Order: sequence, then structure tokens, then C-alpha cells
Amino acid sequence: MNKGKNTFVSSVGKDEIPYSLVFGDFGVFGTQGIDKLPLFDMELLPVKVKGFSKALCESLQVSAGMVAPAVMAVLALGIQKKYNAHPTDDWYEPGNLYITIIAEPSERKSPTMKEIMAPVYEYEREENERVSPDIAAYKTKREILENRINNAVKSLSKSGKKKGDEKYLDMGDIDALQEELEGLEEIFPVRLAVDDVTMEVLGKLLEQNKERIGIMSTEGGIFNVLAGMYNKDNAVIDVILKGYSGDRFVQDRVTRKGVSLNNPLITILLYVQPIMIKQIMENSEFIGRGLNARFLYSMPPSTIGKRRYRVMKISDIERMDYVDAIKRIFAIPVPDKPKTIELDEDADKLAEVFFYEIEKEMEDASPEFKAWLGKLHGTTIRMALSLHCLEFIEQSEFRKISGETMENAIQMGRYFKAHAEAAYGIMGLMDPPEVRDAKYIMKRIDSTGQMEITVRDLVKLCKGKSGMNTREKLISGIRCLIEHGYIRVEKVYPKDQKPQNPQKRGRPSEIVYVNSEYIKWKEQAANEKD
Repeated sequence: MNKGKNTFVSSVGKDEIPYSLVFGDFGVFGTQGIDKLPLFDMELLPVKVKGFSKALCESLQVSAGMVAPAVMAVLALGIQKKYNAHPTDDWYEPGNLYITIIAEPSERKSPTMKEIMAPVYEYEREENERVSPDIAAYKTKREILENRINNAVKSLSKSGKKKGDEKYLDMGDIDALQEELEGLEEIFPVRLAVDDVTMEVLGKLLEQNKERIGIMSTEGGIFNVLAGMYNKDNAVIDVILKGYSGDRFVQDRVTRKGVSLNNPLITILLYVQPIMIKQIMENSEFIGRGLNARFLYSMPPSTIGKRRYRVMKISDIERMDYVDAIKRIFAIPVPDKPKTIELDEDADKLAEVFFYEIEKEMEDASPEFKAWLGKLHGTTIRMALSLHCLEFIEQSEFRKISGETMENAIQMGRYFKAHAEAAYGIMGLMDPPEVRDAKYIMKRIDSTGQMEITVRDLVKLCKGKSGMNTREKLISGIRCLIEHGYIRVEKVYPKDQKPQNPQKRGRPSEIVYVNSEYIKWKEQAANEKD
């Protein structure tokens, strides 16, 4: 379909409606197709995980964009709270990431997640086996002290006890026991990642796991939770917002103990269907509070219809290399304060150039996408930190982030920028104002089920939207629809009169006619969706 501008639109002033007896060439408001988005370059991954990642794509017959971003999320989960990047004075960037991978059903999201997360859950299981004796010992000591305190209280409350009694305990003894109980260091099972979780439970798990955790899921149910499914439809996203940057989070409760977190960090990896992204992008609170802007988006092309039955399996060496690297990263102890890693001279220069590249793009970006771009530079630094730590693992703190590592992270940043544009474009959040107005006007026309409507009635239909309550305020949107061939507008006189004397003309009506090509396109799109 031709999307070129119609010449008759530009032949009148921008504050006027161009009238015509014919429709212009119909062209759908453009969004970049997934098949035209850049592919993730596996060569950007460090050698320790590159072989496995490529083999997993072959084994499951999935795109690199299904695998590589997930590997980056696992790396981020492993290093969060352990290292910070330190690009410039007073700037310390944590290592965690929020990543959403968007794919249709049957794209093998669950098998991909299972393979990538396998060493994480294996390490978690091994750690819990290691600390299980300590947990049991803690529970025993706590139970003994609680029983002694309870018995002492009962003893004091009974009459007839004398100080010489063998079982006599005074308040000083009880206070000492209580102090010993409170001094016990509580030991919890290790929890590295959760799937379906309420925000209240998430806060408790953060408190029990050194204020760090991951949310890794092949469903988008977490967004329903965030939108308030368990909180009377009031969004409860504070802990997620603050867990991105490590801001202090305090959750007070009237009837039970609250949660106090000084520097919580969360890594999120979600595989979701496109319908979920639409719901996310439609949520005004998510947009308004910047939740959407915290996520990196990957929209890999579908491989359905191109997959092979007989494939190469993942070799033992490739799997072992991946598992070993991931488990070594997770085995690095969490210090009281994250260790700082600086950029070398080359990396610093590249980071500065990329900063100005983003700044330039932000000038003309829509408000929603501008918020996302505003976090891209910091997120790219985080990815560079993950790549650096995977390369050096236990020696990470003794090396600076190199120019090569920074360049690879920047290339990843550009990949995610293109895909974020597409994700935001799904709901028109990349559209200029006139396109947004045009889409709204067309939606209102569609609601009538009619093929024609007067401009006057159209104004009445659109009054529900702020800023679109007069004819003049609809003109830019109407012109945009005419330009794309959705509609045409004709000036019609009463009873088709065309009197020779202009002063005797009746007052004409402005009639909006819908292009049948648009109706055909809409029906075809609905059939393809079904």
C-alpha cells in the first residue's frame, strides 16, 4: 500500500480541512515490523556463554533475541549487590536489569527459560543443602530459648515460688534470655529467583536474601499483580520501582511487622505475549511512574514454520562452560557494600559519545519514549558491567571495564533501542500528536459502524477526549487521516443545490466518508489475528 502523502492535502492551509471527491492512496499508520527489527548479534556475548547460547538457539530452533537477552538477565542477577560500575564522579550504577522478551504462543519460551535458568536453580539447591544444618541449628536454639522464656514467665506468675527454688527465675534472667534470643542471627533458605509472587511476599524475600532477588517468569502475571490484583486495583509497584535503582523502601503494616530495605535490587526477566505488552503500555500508572521505561524490550522474529525436526544437541562442553561460568558468578560472596569497577580510558570515551547520541535523539522523542531513552545510557553501563564480570569473574574488581566491552554493550543498547521503539509503537506511543489524534478520531468513527458522518457529529463524538472538543482541534487529526487515505471530506450543500449566487447558497455540511480500502484492511487484520 502506498504511504506517500496526497498532494491535495498540502494544497490548502494547515488550519483548513481539504475537501475532495476522491480518496487518497490508503496506507496504514506505520509501525516497524518485527521481521525488520535488528537481530541480536551473538558475537557480542563473552566466549564463556557464547557457545552455549548459539547451541541453545539451534537446539530449540529459536531466535538469538529469545536467548541472549535472557543470558544477560541471568548475569545481572548474579552480580547485583556485588559490584557497581563507576563511570564518573558521584555516579555509581548497579548491575541489575529489567528485561522483557515478547513472543507469541508456541515460540518455546518455557524451554528457553528452563535451559538458561538451570545453573541458577542448581546453585540455589546446592546452597540450601549446604546451609540446611545451620538453619536447623538456628531453629533449635530459637525454640529452646522461647520455651525457657515461656516457662520462666509461667513460673513467675505462679504463687508459692521461693527464691531458693531450683527452678526460680527472676525478671533479670528473663531479660537475659530475651536478649540472647534477639541476638540470634536468623538464617533463611537461599532464594535467588521467584516467579508468581505478591509484592508483600517479595519485600519479605528481599529482606531475607540480602536485599537481592530475581523475578524470572514465562508469564506476564507479575504485571497483573503490579496493577493491583491483590490490592483492590490500586497499583503496588513501589518495591519494583525502587528495586531498579536500589532506593530505600519501607513498608509499614498496622497489624504485623513491616519491611525495611536500605538498598534493594531486583533483576527481572519476563517472556510475555504481545497482548500483554499492549496491556502494559495502556496502563497510565505504569507509564506515569516510569515502570515501562525501566525495561529493555526484545521482540525476536518468529521461527514458526521454519523450524527443523532434527537438530544439533547442545554439547556437554558447551553446557558445562555455561553452567560453570554462571555458578562461579553466583558463588562470589555478597559484600557489605558493592565493590566499585571503573571504566578505562577507551571505555570512558565511548560512553561519552553514546551519551550525546542518546541526548540528540531525546530532543524529538515522544514524552513516553523520552523517559525510556533517559535510562538507556545507564542501562548500557549496567550491561557493560555484566559483560566485564563474566569475563573476569572472581578477578572483576581488579580490572577496569575495557573499550571493547563498552563497545559491545553499546551495540546491545542500540539493539534494545530499536526493539523498544517497536514495543512503544504497538500502542502508538511513538506517534506524533497529529497521528494520535487521527487514531482516536478513527476509533470514534469505527464505534458508529457507519461509512459516513458529519464533521459536526464527529466533534460531538470526540468531546470525551481532552483537547478535542471543537472543530478546530480536530483538524490536524482529520488532515492526517485524509493524508493516509482513511477518509475523505466533502462539502455538501442542502438538497445538492449549487446556486449561481453565492449569497443565496444554503449552509453546506462537511461529510466525512470512510474509505472501503480501510474497511478491507481492518477485516483482514482481524482474520489474521483469529
